[in-house]
Amino acid sequence: MRKIDLSFLRKIPLFVGLADDKLEMIKRIIKEKTVDAGSVIIKEGTHGTEMFILLDGEVEVSKSLLLKIAGRGMDQRDKSLIRLTGDDYAFFGEMALFDSNAERSASVTAKSKCVVAEITQEDFFKLTESDHEIGYHVLKNIVTIISNRLDKTTKDVLKLTTALSLALER
Repeated sequence: MRKIDLSFLRKIPLFVGLADDKLEMIKRIIKEKTVDAGSVIIKEGTHGTEMFILLDGEVEVSKSLLLKIAGRGMDQRDKSLIRLTGDDYAFFGEMALFDSNAERSASVTAKSKCVVAEITQEDFFKLTESDHEIGYHVLKNIVTIISNRLDKTTKDVLKLTTALSLALER
């Protein structure tokens, strides 16, 4: 099983640029949890106050889609977006650190037995209020990550709307 050590934390995109003493402080607020295969770690549409870092195992990130089926009404299905492993230095639920009123945007389900590191909003705020440098670096990293995700999403939407337009012209 992977240990939460400084070399691992350095590879988590949220913590890039933090000195070892700051990473030690983050390490102290992390709680490890074991999650059984098939368990939902995050449920889309719910509220949460914690984020997770995947240490070991495999998870699937999915989004619920509502489809209108001719003659049968509405059908709801989950669309798998990505599978992640502990080797991906993956984290999820990070927006809950900043907005506990926001709904979770996707579900994360353990596909195998997993070990996750949990950071709660309360612990994160206590830490960042006592050490502003940590808060600055983590916030800067999150802004970069979200900007990259938004850029990718915009490009994906453009591709999809172009494909739909071409399909409707035929």
